[in-house]
Amino acid sequence: TEVPADELAIDDLVVVRPGDRVPSDGEVVEGSSELDEAPVTGESVPVLKEAGSTVYAGSINANGVLRVRITRTAADNTIARIIHLVEEAQGSKAPTARFIDRFSAYYTPAAMVVSALIIVVPPLLFGAEWSTWIYRGLATLLIACPCALVISTPAAIASGLAAGARHGLLVKGGAALETLGKVRTVAFDKTGTLTVGKPRVTDIIPLEGEEADILARAAAVECGSSHPLGEAIVEAAEQRDLELPKMFGGAMAIPGKAVTARLREGFVSVGSPRYAAEQGNLSPELNARLEALEAAGKTAVVVLSGKRAVGVIALRDEPREDAATGVARLNALGIRTVMLTGDNRRTADAIAGSLGLEARAELLPDAKLSEIAALREHGGIAMVGDGINDAPALAASSVGIAMGGGTDVALETADAALLKNRVTGVAELIRLSRATLGNIRQNIALALGLKAVFLITTLTGVTTLWMAILADTGATVLVTINALRLLRFQGDHLTDPGDER
Repeated sequence: TEVPADELAIDDLVVVRPGDRVPSDGEVVEGSSELDEAPVTGESVPVLKEAGSTVYAGSINANGVLRVRITRTAADNTIARIIHLVEEAQGSKAPTARFIDRFSAYYTPAAMVVSALIIVVPPLLFGAEWSTWIYRGLATLLIACPCALVISTPAAIASGLAAGARHGLLVKGGAALETLGKVRTVAFDKTGTLTVGKPRVTDIIPLEGEEADILARAAAVECGSSHPLGEAIVEAAEQRDLELPKMFGGAMAIPGKAVTARLREGFVSVGSPRYAAEQGNLSPELNARLEALEAAGKTAVVVLSGKRAVGVIALRDEPREDAATGVARLNALGIRTVMLTGDNRRTADAIAGSLGLEARAELLPDAKLSEIAALREHGGIAMVGDGINDAPALAASSVGIAMGGGTDVALETADAALLKNRVTGVAELIRLSRATLGNIRQNIALALGLKAVFLITTLTGVTTLWMAILADTGATVLVTINALRLLRFQGDHLTDPGDER
């Protein structure tokens, strides 16, 4: 009987067919299949689920049929808790207080009081001429006008936002742009952020024959497969323009273990090391190779002809081309880099080690939130992610940054987005923010410096009323021109990796 997911009660039994999403958190009571948990945990490769295994709402069933006992209602399942965590994190974010706004609230009345005193005090206390000091008081009032001071921040922010947009760096407002320049740590999600998001063939180890032959036979067996590992093997064969052996009949899948098909030479299987071990004794040398591949964070599959192992193919969700460069540029800026992922520790350590950052693995969304809170105690933190499971961490961080190709939830929650999906864009954002903050400081110094100089010359009678008008207008023009310099900002992707311009 098909029922709405929100009507499911605890201890209900549901059938999850291939291609279905798990409707709510539960425990497998019957069946065996692989589930794509990337939307929830960030695990890059489907996870085998058997009787007794825990499954999460939103996971996608790959092949076998599962009977699942519901352990949480729709209002309390993993997806609902992620939404609740996002709402809590967004509600706890304090709005950025604008220093200039607070300063101007006191500055303008104070300027009017000082001008009034300049007009009144000399004539009343020292018998000076009223006309002279009224003139000087009006000139002081003009010079003290906060136009240039008030426009110094929004002009720089507007230029910074426009410069970022030109290079695919979308920032949702000035508060986020300012905060980016003050972060001390950048935390990355792994799958889909630092990595491409799907496995690729990294190693082919022939035990018999040539690499091309092993890959062609494996691709023939996996042809038509919807499994990420199978699709990666077929894609690798297509890239090499290999001619695939003819398959007689359809392929037969053993969920979580292997896919078998009949080729001209006989039955060929592509299976897990555990399946290969069940078919026959694996040599100590082969076991050592498999362990080395797994230690490098790779998923190894064994190609069998009958029950004889003829080759090994290793796959891994590889880092983006610019990931190492992006992390290195952040480190060069004095930023600490950390990877927070729901993937297994072995894979996380391998990817983090190759990119040069710290790794925190096997983190569910609420655990990521705790890590963000701990890191935030050491200063501002930016979180970079792309999935539903990253949304609470994106909301809780000082600044959330979403990959442009990420989920709608991540893009909606984040304060900034990298529309071109470049990891180097994070360093560009921080450089842009620091340039904007520096421009704001220059504008404030320019505005206050000019006013201080002309205030002195006005009180000594050197500055005329017309000069005061020109000084006020000139300061506003200078501040605006200085802010427009930010439009010349050049992103790192426009320069050679070795050019630190």
